[in-house]
Amino acid sequence: MVVSHESSPLIAVIAETRLGWAGDALSEHGIRYATLFHKSRAAVAAELATYGAKEQPDDRAEEIISLLKAYADGDGRALESFPVDPPRGEAFQHAVWMSLREIPCGETRSYGWIARKLGQPTASRAVGASVGANPVPLWLPCHRVIGSDGSLTGFAGGLEMKRKLLELEGALPRPLIPEATTA
Repeated sequence: MVVSHESSPLIAVIAETRLGWAGDALSEHGIRYATLFHKSRAAVAAELATYGAKEQPDDRAEEIISLLKAYADGDGRALESFPVDPPRGEAFQHAVWMSLREIPCGETRSYGWIARKLGQPTASRAVGASVGANPVPLWLPCHRVIGSDGSLTGFAGGLEMKRKLLELEGALPRPLIPEATTA
């Protein structure tokens, strides 16, 4: 069961990782909103500010920063157990969002799989809309949802980021030739 307490103040936690900057807006119950990886700290801070999150001390900050760094360093399971507290929405949305946590690291599932799991086998499009509205990406791993034909489909961070996250987690093979690095 997800209990959301919309009125609680949100605290912004921002981390620099190997994949870029990422952040979370914390309620007193868990992560309410999360960002994907960005190129700058300012971009993450601006996104979190749109949710009303402000940077201030919090006992959970070190743990979240450590978990985000571990994830970016290749520990795809690092984000699996920290509490999430998604914002209010429709019951169907919440069911879809929470079902994302049931997709094991290193695996993918289709929109249809989620629809069937929720007992609504014809609701693939509604599942897609809910996945696309996921307010806690990475922690509720929407990047693990793919098309029924195995294709990488829609992702707020772009398909290239989706591919990289799935490679990081072992759901897709990594390229044989390392990507060029810039000096």
